[in-house]
Amino acid sequence: MIKNERQYRITKTQVEEFDRKLHALGMKGQTPALHPRLVQAQRDAVQSQLDELRAEVAAYEALQKGHSTVLELASFEELPTALIRARIASGLTQKQLAERLGMKEQQLQRYEATEYAGASLERIRQVMSALSIQAREEIFLPGAEVSPAKVVRRAATAGLGKDFVKKRILPRESDAVVSEGIAALSAASSLNRIFGWAPAVLFGDAPLSVGGPALAGARFKLPVNAKTRATEAYAAYAYYVAGLLLRATPTLTKAPILTDPRAVREAILSRGELSLSVTLDYVWSMGIPVLPLSDSGAFHGATWRIAGREVIVLKQGTRLESRWLHDLLHELRHAAEEPDATELAFIDYEALVKDNGISTAETAASMFAGDVMLSGRAEELVEMCATEAKGSIERLKTVVPLVAQREGVPVAALANYMAFRLSLQGQSWWGAATNLQTGGEDPWLLVRERALSHLDLTRLDEVERGILLRALEGDAS
Repeated sequence: MIKNERQYRITKTQVEEFDRKLHALGMKGQTPALHPRLVQAQRDAVQSQLDELRAEVAAYEALQKGHSTVLELASFEELPTALIRARIASGLTQKQLAERLGMKEQQLQRYEATEYAGASLERIRQVMSALSIQAREEIFLPGAEVSPAKVVRRAATAGLGKDFVKKRILPRESDAVVSEGIAALSAASSLNRIFGWAPAVLFGDAPLSVGGPALAGARFKLPVNAKTRATEAYAAYAYYVAGLLLRATPTLTKAPILTDPRAVREAILSRGELSLSVTLDYVWSMGIPVLPLSDSGAFHGATWRIAGREVIVLKQGTRLESRWLHDLLHELRHAAEEPDATELAFIDYEALVKDNGISTAETAASMFAGDVMLSGRAEELVEMCATEAKGSIERLKTVVPLVAQREGVPVAALANYMAFRLSLQGQSWWGAATNLQTGGEDPWLLVRERALSHLDLTRLDEVERGILLRALEGDAS
């Protein structure tokens, strides 16, 4: 971006130089040693740079001529650039604006060179006043506390934890050296996108509400000891991020979702082994993006259909591949529900109770996953284990591995399915099931890498890209 007359003159000179270079590359005999394709590649590169420089010159000249009277911002991150553009459009030099502000020209030059990084919110207000900029009242609230601490406190009232807000919402120290006011406004921009909280509401005292399509008709019910507000708030966040993933993967081709576990198993095995990696490829091939999240608590899986497209969210607390594979297949079964509906929501809480009204759907999804992983024999193998254990849960630790080896099925898959079946009877056997499994490659990293490999971030604006990429960063304890 051209910020002053000196930069304008330099850029104009560069345009002339690149124009001459482009003309020379088009003359015959100028580059006899180069292949015509290499010459064309050079011309394309020079042309691209020339187009960028001409666009900067045109934008600066348009501002000088007063062709723009309204500067719309998509986010608070664009405010510093808007202030520079506003100064140019006002016909003020850096020296003249500095005089209005009672500061040295060099200080203003430093502000603009760093796009006001380090400038206080009060200084931003002064610049806006000096430029006679009119802004919507909810952007800057007289007397209101606009700080990261206020963002954290207010978000907590809606169920969002301090560590989550710092990890996923507030600017990081490594992003840029910014004032607390600008950091707070940047966070407000993200929260407004996710939850619809206008800055005036966020920095005010009115209650913050969470709702919307993330929870509308969701097939889940929290146990009585669950933190309902926290779960609802996180579900809204996950829904928004899942929507960004859908927008960043627009070229995926949707395919019918199979509901026969044997057919799904065969389809996966036709690509290789029945592993998390191969199953991920299978799910993505059907046009279903898979989003891995790593924040603690709330839920361990979700499936949404948004405007006719499915997206799966995995948030398993363990790092055992078999558990991640089971959850992926579980959510895939949910994705097949109500195929004619354009919107759908399944949220799987970590401790669903047996008689919560949705046990049929959850049980069916888990049985589907078990049959895919256990060759359609999940129930048969469980009965076999129960018989050989003679009704003793303690003996299952020995019996399950023996049955798995004899019947040629993965121990981890059988152990997990046994734990699921016992949970339906109010028995917790997940600890024993975990002890029968070994670790390996981090499943979360595997799912994240697959997601990153499909992303087209040009489909998102700067704020949206930041929210999505920070969701994929890792643990927020």
